[in-house]
Amino acid sequence: MKKISILGLSMLIISAGLNAQKMNAVKTDLFSVFLRTGVIKYERAFNEHLSGQLGFFYTGYSPNDVDANLSGWGITPEFRLYLSDTPAPVGTYLAPNFRYMNLTAEDEISLETATLTSLGIAINLGKQWMFKDIVLIDAWVGPAYNFRTLDDPSGEVEVSGADGFGIRLGVAIGIAF
Repeated sequence: MKKISILGLSMLIISAGLNAQKMNAVKTDLFSVFLRTGVIKYERAFNEHLSGQLGFFYTGYSPNDVDANLSGWGITPEFRLYLSDTPAPVGTYLAPNFRYMNLTAEDEISLETATLTSLGIAINLGKQWMFKDIVLIDAWVGPAYNFRTLDDPSGEVEVSGADGFGIRLGVAIGIAF
């Protein structure tokens, strides 16, 4: 009886895996490598029309022609409402989100540092495609509003127009499982 139960449970698990919708995705931004930034995002579908995504980035950008470094991190939680007939995480979506960033700029010559902290809210319109039942392409665009503060002990750095509206857009590639 024990062998039959184990066999039955195994068949149920295998058949559920073959017919299961892909509920998870891990992605990275396609163009972040050009800014020397590492990005990782995890998306989890809650049902056919809702999912949540948590993104994290770290940057250590240092332009070649400037003696300065920009480093820091950020986190972006978002919820996605899928508007298309295909189940999440595939299709067209609306995604309200929040972003927190903490960046430090360091001038290697003057040894000055400044810290920029940013809180932003946005709503993105995006579309996510799945290829070969595993590869995801995710593209989005939308308005964002940012609240920024600059801590510059030297008082030399001015950030004009730091607060206010902007556009958040991007393309990510990943895998679904």
